[in-house]
Amino acid sequence: MRSVFQFGLACLAMALSSAAAFAEIPPAYRNLLAEADRRDIDDARFLETADMVAVLVPGGRAAVHADVIAHLPSRAGALSDWPLPEPAPEGERAPAADAEPEHEQRSLGGAPVALSGAPEGSGGWLAAPIRALHGELWSGQIRAGVQVENGNSELIDFSFAVELDRQLPHGWRVDNQFEYFLTEHGDRTSRDNWLAESRISRALDSGYGYYAGGSYERDLVGAYEQSAFATAGGVWHAIDGDRLGLELRAGVGHRWRERAGSGESLGNWVAEAASDLTFQISDTSRFESRTTVYGGGGSKVDQRFTLTNRLFGHWAVQTGLHIEHEFETEPGFEPTDTRLDVSLLYGF
Repeated sequence: MRSVFQFGLACLAMALSSAAAFAEIPPAYRNLLAEADRRDIDDARFLETADMVAVLVPGGRAAVHADVIAHLPSRAGALSDWPLPEPAPEGERAPAADAEPEHEQRSLGGAPVALSGAPEGSGGWLAAPIRALHGELWSGQIRAGVQVENGNSELIDFSFAVELDRQLPHGWRVDNQFEYFLTEHGDRTSRDNWLAESRISRALDSGYGYYAGGSYERDLVGAYEQSAFATAGGVWHAIDGDRLGLELRAGVGHRWRERAGSGESLGNWVAEAASDLTFQISDTSRFESRTTVYGGGGSKVDQRFTLTNRLFGHWAVQTGLHIEHEFETEPGFEPTDTRLDVSLLYGF
C-alpha cells in the first residue's frame, strides 16, 4: 500500500512539473504574485490577485496555476479548482501564433499587457472590467490621490481621474480624460469641480497628421466658473524613439467661458500651440510634460508635469504639477493657479 501511495505522489509531481514546463508567465506578473504572497494576505485575496493576472497573461488561469505550483507551492491550494496546461505531445511543436497588431499600452516598465488570454470565468473585482475593455482595444490609467492648490484657493482636494485611449485602424487614435476634485470642510463642500477632455487624431506615415478635440471645465473658485474649448489643426511627431517622444500640435479653435459671479459669457477665436514630451528615465520611471498655449482673446497657458514611478505590476505612484495662467483675469482673482498632486495609479 505504501509503495502504491509513493507511486501516486511521484506521478502527481511529474504531472505538475510537466505542466509548469509548458506555461511560463512574464517575470513582471510573477513578481506581482510573489509580492502578494509576501504580504501574507489570505487565500481569498491572493485568488483575486491571481485572477487579475490570469486576465493579463497568455494561457489565462492554466498558465497562472502552473506558475504558482512551480514558484509559490504554498499557495497552490488556493487555485486547486483552476485548470492546468495540456502538455504538448513529444516531437510536436505548437504552430507559431499569428502576430497580433501592436496596440499602445500604458506599461510602466513591465511586460506588455496582452488581454487575448483572458479566461471567460474570471470574476475578480478588477479582472471583469479589464476583460470588458479588451474587445475595444482600450488602454489607459485610473488614479486617485490628494491635490494641494495655491492661487485663487488654498485647498487640499481629493482627486480622481480616468484616462482612456483607443488605437484605431489606419493611424486613427482617440484620447479621453476625466478629472474630478472634491474638498469638504466639516459638513460644507467647498469644491466640487471636474474637467473632461477628448481628442481624435490621425498619424500619417510621414510623421505628420491632424486632429480635432475639445474640453470642458467647471471651476467654482476660479475667475471663470465654466469654460469650454474646441479646436482642430495639424500634428507633427517630431521625435518617436524608444525612450524619448515629442509631439507638436498647432491649430485654431474657439474658447467659451463664463465669468464667476456675474455669469457673463465670453467667446473668442484663439490659436492653439501645444507640445507633449515623454521621457522614459528608466524601466520603472517616466517623465511627461504637456504645454498648451491659447493665443488671442482669452489667452491662456496650461502646463502639466508628471513623474510616474512603478511599484509592481501595473501599479505606480504619480507626482504631478499643474500650472494655469490666465492673461485676461477678472478683478479680485489671481492670474496663476498651481496644483501639486500625489496619486496611486493603475495603468492598463
